[in-house]
Amino acid sequence: MNHHTSPRFLILVLGAVAGMGLAIVIGRPLLAIVAAPAMFVAVLAAALYRAPDIQVSLDGPARAVEGDRVDLVITAQSATRVPWLQVGIELPNDLDPVSGIRHAVVSIPAGRKAVVRFPVELTRWGVARPGRVETVARGPFGLFVRARVHHPRLAIRVHPRDGNRRSVVVPHRLRARVGDHRSRRHGEGSDFAEVRPFRTGDTMRSVNWRVSARRGERWVTVRHPDQSGDLVFLLDTFRDLGPEGNRLVQRAVRAAMSLAESNLDAHDRVGLLDVGRHIRWHRPRQGRLQKARLFDSLLESQVEQGLRAPRLEQLPIHELDAGTMVVVLTGLTDPDMALLPIELRTHGLEVAVLEVTADDHFVEDPDEATELAIRLWEVIRQRRRRQLISHGVPVTPWPADQPLELPVAAMARRRPAS
Repeated sequence: MNHHTSPRFLILVLGAVAGMGLAIVIGRPLLAIVAAPAMFVAVLAAALYRAPDIQVSLDGPARAVEGDRVDLVITAQSATRVPWLQVGIELPNDLDPVSGIRHAVVSIPAGRKAVVRFPVELTRWGVARPGRVETVARGPFGLFVRARVHHPRLAIRVHPRDGNRRSVVVPHRLRARVGDHRSRRHGEGSDFAEVRPFRTGDTMRSVNWRVSARRGERWVTVRHPDQSGDLVFLLDTFRDLGPEGNRLVQRAVRAAMSLAESNLDAHDRVGLLDVGRHIRWHRPRQGRLQKARLFDSLLESQVEQGLRAPRLEQLPIHELDAGTMVVVLTGLTDPDMALLPIELRTHGLEVAVLEVTADDHFVEDPDEATELAIRLWEVIRQRRRRQLISHGVPVTPWPADQPLELPVAAMARRRPAS
């Protein structure tokens, strides 16, 4: 808090004192008469001024979608009258003021509130946190100033706009729970499998009367049961690469959000394992509450580089049920993280790697040294891919110019019988 007199007050008082002093020195009473009103205004302003205690709050939506325009609402309240109050807000790069205005001037009646709205555009997904709010209150005639910095806590969780809900990862092993995935086994379900002769144990409900009438004996319709599975998305946030706004980790987070939402809608149990310098773990669960947990965690994902990637024994692998499928979203940029799927596979888990490729992040016209570095990086990446595949871990590349459905469909084609 900063409470001081304005330069106007000092100029006014010094001018009045100088005028009166000069009137005494040179014997000109007229100068004292001219200086008296200035002194009167200064004394009156000091008598009327009451330092305001301004309370400020900042409100906004808790959730929004990337590209939306929302209002940041600043409410200022004071028990005493504030005739002139300047309000300013500090905005991060992911909050763009629509009109370019970050300051406003209002007045607050005694015991009332003043509301200021700043329309902003949410330019990036993630957690947007507006900065500090600054208020500058001026007293009567603008001769006294009280500046204060407020630190309101507001976090807007901004969801990506281009989520693709059609992409669903089909778990390798399906559970005997009702879901949206068609099992390759036969049983009660909605998808047609075949028509065969009636056997002992078949129910009358499964009899296909049209075929039975045509063939003169009872035949039944066999269907595929609709089941669900358990999935864990392992997000590699240990290293990153690429331009701002389209980095590997950002693309991986978008994919994880889209796939987690799709699989939860398909009645799967979905979990999240964010592996960076620190480990964040959410056990596989179902429902909208789990979707909110995963989204909040993914929106706060950031690169936290450390000396070495976590070891397998540091991960909560023991909490995973048998048959849980682990989908690793990684750019294969860190050597230790590139070997982690192999360790998970040797631990008996079903593992698939969705590689977020970085080919589009290289310069268009590289010089000789840069071109050699790019070729070396490609050799290293190819070696890591072959190493994963040789240990039974399928790797599906996902280029930046390709929709997410294509690599997810390629992962489904590698699905074993269940």
